Amino acid sequence: MAVLAILNGCGHHGHEHDHEHEHEHENETEAHAHGDEIKISPERQAALGIVTDIVTKTEFSEVIRTSGQIASSTGDEMTVVAKSEGIVNLQGLSEGSAVGKGARIATISSKEIGSGDKLAKARITYETAKKEYERDLQLSKDNIVSESHVDQSRLEYEYAKAEYEALAAGAGTSGGIVVTSPLSGFIKSLNVRSGDYVETGAPIATVSQNRRLRLRADLSEKYFGKLGQIRDANFVTSYSDKVYSLKELGGRLASYGRASDGDFFIPVTFEFDNKGDFVPGSFVEVYLLASGSETCITVPLKAVVEDQGVNYVFVKDDDRDFIRREVTLGASDGVRVPVTKGLEEGETVVVEGAVHVKLAGVSSVPAGHTHNH
Repeated sequence: MAVLAILNGCGHHGHEHDHEHEHEHENETEAHAHGDEIKISPERQAALGIVTDIVTKTEFSEVIRTSGQIASSTGDEMTVVAKSEGIVNLQGLSEGSAVGKGARIATISSKEIGSGDKLAKARITYETAKKEYERDLQLSKDNIVSESHVDQSRLEYEYAKAEYEALAAGAGTSGGIVVTSPLSGFIKSLNVRSGDYVETGAPIATVSQNRRLRLRADLSEKYFGKLGQIRDANFVTSYSDKVYSLKELGGRLASYGRASDGDFFIPVTFEFDNKGDFVPGSFVEVYLLASGSETCITVPLKAVVEDQGVNYVFVKDDDRDFIRREVTLGASDGVRVPVTKGLEEGETVVVEGAVHVKLAGVSSVPAGHTHNH
């Protein structure tokens, strides 16, 4: 898996924007550091969900952005196997179906196969062994059979009894052998289909509790020196825009290893509680957080808008109007991003609803209008 981006929190990127070039673009005057003022009434701001906050310096961790995968934790899933040979009936279950502990997963019947009904055969064997043992006990009282013969008869009876009771305990009303779930959860995978023939001990399904999950992040070998500093992570799934914090999910660093099989990536594994709608096996975007941190200005990611490759935030001026301000950014942790140039501590910026401010600015500029300073 390819690493998506590189590292660092508050370090300067040295990016300079050419303001002369900026003025040459039609309708680009709002991108100027002292661009056009955007007026939005307080009532309209409230209706659009526009929220502002004062810029402050805070501690921000070094970030390594990479890819990863969610998997079920060891011990939270079990494989259900066939207790008998026969034909499988899956009771209408499919992958993803919820099951309770002891719930029926499948019924196995051997009535229609060459060897016949295994439960019926076990019952006949048990009843025959029981009669033989009782007869030998009676004969031993008259010294007609030896004690060793009685012992052998007893062993055969006990073996036949154990096999029959094990099969009978799982027998359904139809006479087949019932296979049940050993835990509550959902069907993660099915190894057979209804109508398939299985041998005794063959895997039928995997049941997962999905209570604890694992997050495996693939760390590039070039960050090997940072391995001991990694303490936490945020991640985003492919099926949601929400950023999840392992700390908030009760997560912990479980292990890390050497580069595997020459693919130049080091697996870093976390465990966390499944408090969200996560899909084991799905790929995620991971923001690994190192213990080293710097104090710098940061804003929420949703405070930043991008226009033709240039990043902006909206600053509220003394007249309570909004000004579009170009900023240079560091590496995001998926939630906040350092601003290495363009903002000063104490300024007020839009932290929610920045897109609405941008749209209001565009709609307030007449076609062909430009404004130079």
